[in-house]
Amino acid sequence: MKSNTFNYSLLAVGIAAVMGISGGANAATPNTTGGVSAGAAAINNVATANYSVAGIAQPNVSSNIVTVNVSETANFALTSTIDDGSIGDDIAINQTATPGGTTTFTHNLTNTGNVTDTYTINTTGNDSALVTATPDYALGTAPVTFTIVQADGTPLTSAQIAALNGQAQTGTIANGGTIKLQPGTRANLSYEAATPDARNGNDKGVGTLTATSTFFTANLPANATLVNENQTIVRLPTFKIVKTATSTVDLTVANPQINYSIVVTNATTDYSAAATDIVIRDVLPAGLSLPNGAASDVTVTGAGTATISTIGTRQAINVAVANLAVGASRTITFTVNVDRDQYTAANSSVTNNAEVYDKFVGPVSPLIAAPVLGTDYDIFDSTDGTIGVTRIPDDAGEGNGAGIDTAGVTNFTRRAVIVSNPTTREIAPASGTDGQVTQKTTIINSGQDAEGTNTNPLTFTIADGGNNAAVRPVTDPISVTYTPPNGGAPVTIALQPTVAGGNTYTLNSTTLPTAQFPNGIAPGGTLAINYNVSSGNVTTPATAADAAAVGSTETTIVTLTPAGVGAPAATSVTDTTNVRGLSLVKSQSLDTACEATVAASTFVQTVLNAKPDQCVIYRIQATNTSSAALGFNLTGVTISDLLSNFSAGADLVANSPATSATTSSTAGTASTTSTAVLGTNYTIVPQGVGTLTFKIKIKNAR
Repeated sequence: MKSNTFNYSLLAVGIAAVMGISGGANAATPNTTGGVSAGAAAINNVATANYSVAGIAQPNVSSNIVTVNVSETANFALTSTIDDGSIGDDIAINQTATPGGTTTFTHNLTNTGNVTDTYTINTTGNDSALVTATPDYALGTAPVTFTIVQADGTPLTSAQIAALNGQAQTGTIANGGTIKLQPGTRANLSYEAATPDARNGNDKGVGTLTATSTFFTANLPANATLVNENQTIVRLPTFKIVKTATSTVDLTVANPQINYSIVVTNATTDYSAAATDIVIRDVLPAGLSLPNGAASDVTVTGAGTATISTIGTRQAINVAVANLAVGASRTITFTVNVDRDQYTAANSSVTNNAEVYDKFVGPVSPLIAAPVLGTDYDIFDSTDGTIGVTRIPDDAGEGNGAGIDTAGVTNFTRRAVIVSNPTTREIAPASGTDGQVTQKTTIINSGQDAEGTNTNPLTFTIADGGNNAAVRPVTDPISVTYTPPNGGAPVTIALQPTVAGGNTYTLNSTTLPTAQFPNGIAPGGTLAINYNVSSGNVTTPATAADAAAVGSTETTIVTLTPAGVGAPAATSVTDTTNVRGLSLVKSQSLDTACEATVAASTFVQTVLNAKPDQCVIYRIQATNTSSAALGFNLTGVTISDLLSNFSAGADLVANSPATSATTSSTAGTASTTSTAVLGTNYTIVPQGVGTLTFKIKIKNAR
C-alpha cells in the first residue's frame, strides 16, 4: 500500500518559500514540512511621542516602523479508519458486501493548518492511482455523514463550538457538499456504498472518497484534492452438499430400506461468509418414505431443527440451521422404507437430491412447498447440477471447486452378490514358498438368483495395492471353496486365471463344473477365494534389499464384478498383509562398583558418563513383532555383539554373558568367541522377547 502524500523536495520547498507559497497535503499522515501559505496584509506599527520644554511644545517624534508579516498556512489529511490489514490509511480493501446491501466506509478529514478551510466532499464510482485493482462494479455516489471533533478525537471545546459560525457540528451532506473546519479539528466521515442486487460472490467493487481544499484551490490547485480508495468484495456462503446412500438395495428382502446421509458444508473460499437462517431440504422421491413420517426419524449432528412436510404426495425433510460458520458442516442422517412395487423394472434405481435455501437478509424458515426466488430465498444449491442459483463463480461450483455437490444414488436389484470379509495376515520379511500366507475373501450370494452361471456370470480380480514392492499376491492358479446353503458339504476346486498369467478369474457354468456346482453359487451360498501372498525376492535374502521391511504393509484389492441382466454394482474388499519379524534393541546400565545384577539395573539408551574401573551392563533384546493371533515363531535366532565394539576402552567381564526369554519362548545359549559375545539358538514366540546380557569394565589408562 503506497501513501498518497504530496511532499516537495527540500530544494522545491526553499524555492516555494521564496515565492511566498509552499504546499503539502496527505491522504495518510499529517504533513509537517509546510502547507499552502498566502501573505495577508502586513501589520506596520509606528509609535509617536510629543513633549514640551519650558512650556513650549516641541515637534512630534516618530519611532521606527515595525512590521508583522502574517502567513496563513493550510494543510489537511484524509485517512481511512478501517483496519483492513493494509499498510497506510489511504485505502480500505476487501470490505464485506452483500448483493442489494450497503457497505459502510469511514474516514477522517483533519485540518492540520492554521487557517479555517472549507472542503468539498465527493464520493465516486471510480478507482484511483493508489492500487491497480480491476473492479467488477462501481460503488457509486452517496451522501456523507459527518461529526466534527478535535483532531485527537475529543469533543470540541465551547470556544470551538462557538466559532463554528453556522457550520453544523454533525449532519449529512449531499455528494459534492462542503464542510468547514477550524485549525486543529477534524470531521469523522462515513458513507454507505451500495452493491447491486445482481452481483455474485467474489465480485469486487471500487470507488473513492475525495476532499478538495478551498484554500489549496486558490493557491496551489494542482494539490487541492486528496483521494482515498474504497473496495468491497461480495462475500457469500459456498455450499458443498455431499449426499450418500446405500449403493445397492435388494428388493427381495422383507423390508428394503435405504440409509441416507447429507453433509452440508459452508466451504472455505477467498470470499466466504457465514450462512445464517438457512434450510436444508430433502424431498423424498416417490416410493420412499420415513418409517414413522416424523421428525424423530431424522438425526441432525450439530445445531439444527428438523420438521416434516408434504409436497404433493411426497414427504419432505426440512432442517432449519440458524448459523453455519465458514468451514462448518451439518450432517443429517435418516433411513427410508422402499415401496418395491415402485421399482419393478430391470436395473431400476433412484436418485435422491438434497437442497439448500438461503437469503441474503432474514430467515428462510418456515420454507413453503414451492419457494419463490427473491421472496423466499436468494441462494439455492442442489445436488441436481442442472438447477440452482448459487451466486458463486462457476469455477467454485460444480466445475471442480469447493462447492461441488454429490447426489445419493441407489441401484435396486433382485440379485444381491458381493465380495466381503476382508482379512489381515502377517508374513516374514522373506517368505520363500513355505512361508507364504493365505488370504481368504468371500463371495456372498444373498439374492434370489443363482450366481456364477452362464446367465449370471461373475468375474473377480486380485490386484496388488502397489504400496510395497517386496510383498505381492501370487496369482497363479488359486483355490475357491464353495459352501452350499443349508449346511451342505464344502467343495474346493482349483481355478485358473481367465488369461494365463493374469489376475482376473471368471465364474460361470464352465469354470464351476456342474458336478460340484449344479446351481452355480446358489442363493444363500458362499464362495471363498483363497490366494497366497509372498514376500522378499529369494528364500534366503543375501541383503536387506532382498527382503520386505519389518513393520511395512501391503494391501491387495479383490474386486467382484457381476454381469448379466439386473447385475448389482461391483464391490471390492481390501486385504492387508503386514510384515512382521525380529526387532533388536540394545540398552545399557552403569554399574559404578562393578557389583550390580541385571535384575537390579536400570537400562537406558542414552550415553553414560562412566569413569575408569567402572562397569557397564549391556542388554540386547530381540522381539518377535508378529501378533499373538496371526503371528509365527522365530527359530534359530542368534544375537551377536562384536568385542571390537568396546575392546579399545573396556574389557569383557568373565562369565558375565547370560541369556533369558519371556514365557513360552526358549532362551539361547550364551558363549564368547575371540571376536564376539553370542546368544545362540533362541526360539521366540509371537510378541516374545529373547535377551542377551553381559558386563564390561572400563580400562584405566594409568
